[in-house]
This record gives sequence, structure tokens and C-alpha cells, in this order.
Amino acid sequence: MAQACPFRWQSASCSHVGRIRRINEDSLLDQPERGLWAVADGMGGHTLGDVASRMVVDALARLPDVTASDIRLCLSEVNQRLMKEAAMRDVQLIGSTAVVLMAADGRCTCIWAGDSRIYRYRDGMLQQLTRDHSHVEDLVSRGLLTPDEASRHPGHNLITRAIGVADLLELEETDTEVQDGDMFVLCSDGLSNEVDAPQIAALLAPHDCRLAAQRLVEEALAHGGRDNITVVVVMAVDPAHDEMTAINPALDRG
Repeated sequence: MAQACPFRWQSASCSHVGRIRRINEDSLLDQPERGLWAVADGMGGHTLGDVASRMVVDALARLPDVTASDIRLCLSEVNQRLMKEAAMRDVQLIGSTAVVLMAADGRCTCIWAGDSRIYRYRDGMLQQLTRDHSHVEDLVSRGLLTPDEASRHPGHNLITRAIGVADLLELEETDTEVQDGDMFVLCSDGLSNEVDAPQIAALLAPHDCRLAAQRLVEEALAHGGRDNITVVVVMAVDPAHDEMTAINPALDRG
């Protein structure tokens, strides 16, 4: 079992059906006390996308231990359950993306499949930690499209990995050291397709998780809200830093 994380974690989440769709097929997990967060986006246009995303987050919520290997095994088991469910219902596919953030030992681990994302905001800079598993991202990595062309490509929502689409689930994983004040954003593509990186960074600047989650969703709605929108905002706080007492300059007479 992973050791306790030295940081105190704050987080807030928000999900909205958007302006076009009738059903919210996104689901989220927000467990700062366990150092575990997730966003799952049921695959739009397919049967029971809302059920698929809920199965992902419910299985993660039931994990007795939170380690990277446990998360990977959990998602693989959900993958098999979704494939069996699709076969039983005689439908082609019941699937979901998944992006998971786990905090332990002063580090964060990202595990994902699909195009839901994790960003890190540090020192005023926003960095995308995950790589979209999508057709256009593959074209970008091969130098066949620029990032700007990819954002306008008609196939930008065609994903190449997800839970429930193949017998063998391909997950990607990366980890990063955590610093005091680091913020992380987990989101479905309903946010990332509507709100660009500078706008996301600006809304994170006040370092208020709840306010940021609400305003990010509002910004996506203002830009069209063409898909379900789900956001989880997480912040690391160093308790030792909180306990430090600043010297009042008026008392420092030298």
C-alpha cells in the first residue's frame, strides 16, 4: 500500500449536460481524502454511455487500496464487464473514456484511456499531462497535422482507445512530482473542445478549486456547450507551509 501523501488536498467538481445533449453521459469521482479523482465520458452516440461511465467511477470508488496497479486492474475488469454487457444486450459497443489522478508519496500518477484530459497548473503555466488517444493526435504526432489544424479536423472526436472497446485494454500512465500550490484539472472533452489553455489557466489563477470548477463549466457553456461538460479541480497544499509564520516587517527593527 502507498504511503500517506505529505500534501493536504483540496478539490471541487462540477458536471453539466450542456446545451445540446439530453443525457449527461459523463461521471466523476472526487475523493480528496483518499487522493483519488477520475472523470469518465461515456462514448457519445453509443448505447448506454451513461451506464458505462458510471461503472468506471463506481468501481474505482470501491477500491480498498489506491495504488497504480490496483487502478489498472480495476479498469481492466470494468473493460471486460462492459464487453460482456454489450454482448448480452446484443449491441456493438458500450464504452467510456477514463482519466484517473492518484496522489501518493509526494507524487501524482495519471492513468488514462481516451481523450479526457488532465492538466497541471503551476507558477502561472498550464501543462497538459495526458496525451489524447485520438485519430487526430496520432496525425499530429506523425507531423501530418499541426495542433491548430487538429482542432478543426472533422475527425477530432474519433478516439483510438477506450474502456469497453477491445479485449485488451491499453492504458497509458505518467507521473509527476508535486509542489505546494500545484493545481490539476481533470475534464471530459466537453471542456477541452470549448475552452483553450490560456482561458483555463486564467480561471485557475485565483487558486480556488470550487470557483474554478464552476467557472470552467460556465465558460464551456458560453462557448457553445455542445457536449456534456465535467470538471474536477484539485489543489495540493503543503501543511508545513501553512504553519509557517511570517515576520511582521513593522516588528523587525533590525
